[in-house]
Amino acid sequence: MDFGHGFGEYLFAAANAFPEGEIIGVDRNPVCNKEVSQKISDRNITNITLIEKEMYNLSEFKDDSFDLVILYDIMHGGDGKLKYMLLEESKRVLKPNGCLTILPVHLSNWRDREGKTKTYTSKMIITELSEYGFEFVGTCKTKGVHWEKCHTLYYIQKKIITMDVLERVDVMNFKKGSIV
Repeated sequence: MDFGHGFGEYLFAAANAFPEGEIIGVDRNPVCNKEVSQKISDRNITNITLIEKEMYNLSEFKDDSFDLVILYDIMHGGDGKLKYMLLEESKRVLKPNGCLTILPVHLSNWRDREGKTKTYTSKMIITELSEYGFEFVGTCKTKGVHWEKCHTLYYIQKKIITMDVLERVDVMNFKKGSIV
């Protein structure tokens, strides 16, 4: 499950990594969904399902039904309510010992429970997620890529997008405890 899949980079990585798995992507943006849908068709990928909707009600997903939840570049901004709803939903839909993986970008624009902007640190994220019953299990050896510049008109028009200019961030991995 990839909440806020954007232009699909991580959906395609998950589809490659788990060719026998069912990959679900949820995003509210019709432009993103249309582009990703076209890429799925062009590449003949059969294990990705897209759902276009706001992420404030995810009740159609059963409790303890996913092995992996991806929250990449989605935990910042807004009024902060989405972040906490995504943590609640991740806790609900992940199987015991399932993996929650986070690409924590825009840390200066994360919000606390009161909706106030705070600059988050890895330690703050680990502490907050432990309150939801998640255990920090470490970061990946390879940093996650923040693809934002690839989809920003300014950088596209300047034609200055290369892999070396894309931001790299530690991917944080958590395990859902068996008793939460």
